[in-house]
Amino acid sequence: SLNAKPALDNTVQIKYDPTVYERPVFTGPKNDRQRALVESFRHAWRGYKEHAWGHDNLKPVSGMASDWFSLGLTIVDSLDTAYIMGLTDVFGEGKQWIKEDLIFTKNKDVNFFEVTIRILGGLLTNHYFTQDQLFLDKAIDLGDRLMAAFSSPSGIPYSDVNLGARTAHAPEWSHYSTTAEVTTVQLEFRQLSRASGNPIFEEAAAAVSEKIHQLPKKHGLVPIFINPNTGHFLPHATITLGARGDS
Repeated sequence: SLNAKPALDNTVQIKYDPTVYERPVFTGPKNDRQRALVESFRHAWRGYKEHAWGHDNLKPVSGMASDWFSLGLTIVDSLDTAYIMGLTDVFGEGKQWIKEDLIFTKNKDVNFFEVTIRILGGLLTNHYFTQDQLFLDKAIDLGDRLMAAFSSPSGIPYSDVNLGARTAHAPEWSHYSTTAEVTTVQLEFRQLSRASGNPIFEEAAAAVSEKIHQLPKKHGLVPIFINPNTGHFLPHATITLGARGDS
């Protein structure tokens, strides 16, 4: 019958158990196309290592280094790809840099969203792949500092965080946070809680999703800016599937 209710005792409940872990296995490139991709990665890594090692980015035309957050973005962001590709030498170089040089104590503002998806996400992925405690310890340290973003009156994250001072604020040019940014960090904070056993990260990020879902929408769509002080969208702000409303 279409009106019949499902038997409750047949319901399957999936629960996360951090003690059960199956390490992924990667075997490296298996065909010419994959080998070409790996060589392209090596080429980019060699250029970065020669001209911009330890800096966030390499400018490919001028060959100059550039920094956005001074957190070695290219290294942390690329390391899981090196692991998947079977580049153990590259992975070892990057891991050594993270161990010795990746610190979060600088008195410097960073973008909460970008650092979450690139640095925190990179550390957590490498921990998941290898179960190396180094990556988790760094991720916990960073996560603790990023929690300052949730200190707003509404719990909607501020856009900028000073990792060294553990403070957060709205950007200089606006009182608002970007909708896409505050709703695209839940995966990383959830994984950090589950890997560390500390629920505060997942709870803070999940609360943001709950607040967003409770707000009024226009045909199911929302503006691209939200006020972390009030927890409400910027009235008459742009609604788009593009930048600031995409991810």
